[in-house]
Amino acid sequence: MKLKPKDVNDVTVYDNINLHTSDGIIDFKNFWDSEFRYGQQMFFFFHRLEDLTEDKELDEIEKELLQIFNEENLYIIIYIDEVRFIYLFNYNFQLGGPDLIVKFWKYYYSMCIIVPTEKVSFESVCGYFDTHRDNDVYLRNFKAKGYAQRIYIKGLGGDCLIKN
Repeated sequence: MKLKPKDVNDVTVYDNINLHTSDGIIDFKNFWDSEFRYGQQMFFFFHRLEDLTEDKELDEIEKELLQIFNEENLYIIIYIDEVRFIYLFNYNFQLGGPDLIVKFWKYYYSMCIIVPTEKVSFESVCGYFDTHRDNDVYLRNFKAKGYAQRIYIKGLGGDCLIKN
């Protein structure tokens, strides 16, 4: 069953995400392969760790993420404690990108994927989030100001995706 879009209040919502079956995972990965082109810059905006995923799986994912991200492409906006924080990652979509998104989906309770406009730098996005992180929850102002072409937001519970 492929992801099926619904239009809700000028955004597209995919509410049939199921990462508990192999077919659901394949559909989810195929969706991301069709949304991005290889080499395309994207930013991941994370808020906190998922608390429903097993600790062992979280540890394995964390080790892999630490190999991928470093101080050149990771920006810590605010760090509250071990499970609550706001991080911003810079990533160029590549082979294995859909697998990485599945891992992010499981690892982070709250996440956004941002496809920036061509003129926007990682540093300028970091600056925006430093200033506006608390008052632009759905990143509508962020997009309206020309920072992003598209924004994808993991819905609460992880069973839906909002595309703006």
